[in-house]
Amino acid sequence: METSRRGFLLGTAAATASAAMVSACSPTIPNRGVPGFSHAVASGDPHPDSVVLWTRLDPSGRSGTVPVLWQVAEDESFGTVVTQGTTSTGAVRDWTVNVVAGGLSSGRTYWYRFVDDAGNTSPSGRTRTAPSGGVDRLRFGVASCSNFAFGNFHAYGHMAERSDLDAWIHLGDYIYEYANPGAGETYGEYRLNDPVNEIRSLSDYRRRYACYRADADLQELHRLHPVIHVWDDHEFADDPFVGGASNHQPEDGDWDLRVAAALQAYSEWMPTRLDGNRIYRTLRYGDLATIVGVDRQRRFIWPEPDDGDLYLGRAQFDWLDDQLGAATSDWTVLAQQTTFAATAPNRRSGGWGERDRGRVLARQAPSGSDLVVLTGDIHRFHAIDVLDDPESYIPGESAGVGAVEFAAGSISSGGSNGSGFGPQVRWSAGDHRGYLVVDLTPERVQSDFYGFPDPEKLLARRPAERWLGGFTSRRGAPGLQLARRQATG
Repeated sequence: METSRRGFLLGTAAATASAAMVSACSPTIPNRGVPGFSHAVASGDPHPDSVVLWTRLDPSGRSGTVPVLWQVAEDESFGTVVTQGTTSTGAVRDWTVNVVAGGLSSGRTYWYRFVDDAGNTSPSGRTRTAPSGGVDRLRFGVASCSNFAFGNFHAYGHMAERSDLDAWIHLGDYIYEYANPGAGETYGEYRLNDPVNEIRSLSDYRRRYACYRADADLQELHRLHPVIHVWDDHEFADDPFVGGASNHQPEDGDWDLRVAAALQAYSEWMPTRLDGNRIYRTLRYGDLATIVGVDRQRRFIWPEPDDGDLYLGRAQFDWLDDQLGAATSDWTVLAQQTTFAATAPNRRSGGWGERDRGRVLARQAPSGSDLVVLTGDIHRFHAIDVLDDPESYIPGESAGVGAVEFAAGSISSGGSNGSGFGPQVRWSAGDHRGYLVVDLTPERVQSDFYGFPDPEKLLARRPAERWLGGFTSRRGAPGLQLARRQATG
């Protein structure tokens, strides 16, 4: 019987997976041997004058509250320390450290580290502040949907190796709440989660973040590039609705307590400028780009009486109106969780819904800032023309196009190519895992898609990635054109 190449790869990968299965979340970090900091370091949410720095002390043998020194330097050898300070941590925040390092210069690369109460020094991290004023070029990695139990984080490792990123953007489902087989509802069984059960309590959520952050590829990506993150549903539980979630049953306990536990663990483990339970926010990159991150789960998890059926709820949508209307940069980058554009053959159905999508496009258009939408959740790469006049649309032209949209695929969660799309969906690929890179100049945006076949996420050795393709759009005349080559420079 003939064996297809795909079947062969699946069989080979499955055999490798069986041989490579390890105990739950064993740390295999690039900085093994550095005592006191087994989860290494991370940075995030760059501003022109500050950045969030993160680490975690190993809790073994510790008690009470302990001081931690942090330092930021111009060089990796820390010959020129530009700012430093002391903070403290303890069991009350799971021994994590989150500090905002201020007084920095815009558009600069810095190195940072931590020193614990025993004199142990953390691995050195690299970060970069946002630029201010005139900016000629920006480049962001974009990722989503990283299920530890579904396969290796090889795509994180590939992104970590890049030296051309100003930051990377994660569009949600950074962790998954599911159990391993035999311990509850399961979504993925290649690697063992910690805990193996579905996560419900504060201890559970903390351990799951610790599990993910023990991954070598994710650690190295966090160490070398600042992250901008917006959550989706699995940081809490699958598909929330008002008062619960599809993956929250009565035996799972009180929904509000579960949400509070998930939120607290998130605030401890992620280098995000979180304001209570508000994650929607704006980050400015000079006159070239404004990144606007939104939260599609808000009206379900923290509903307000006047939210109605607005996709983002009333208060957040009003806030988004203000951000879009006030945009003065060449590009506004909407970082959000699931398909924004209409995808159906009728060119109107799908995505956010015609009313709410139209509201965004109408508010954005007068600003003079072109809109780029970044999308996660769907486990497929997409390149889509966002239509504001479906009747006049011709693929490859600007008529009828109000914005462009790029979907990031997934890091490890499984997907399919999909079907039944209209001509405005210029490209779709769900059989590869990977990430995209958005390259912005004052004249154009280009999105390049990078990945490898899905079965190779199960290989112990990181597979080679390849350029899957790319699309460009000109500022002032939105509409996707096939890129002839990768953006470089």
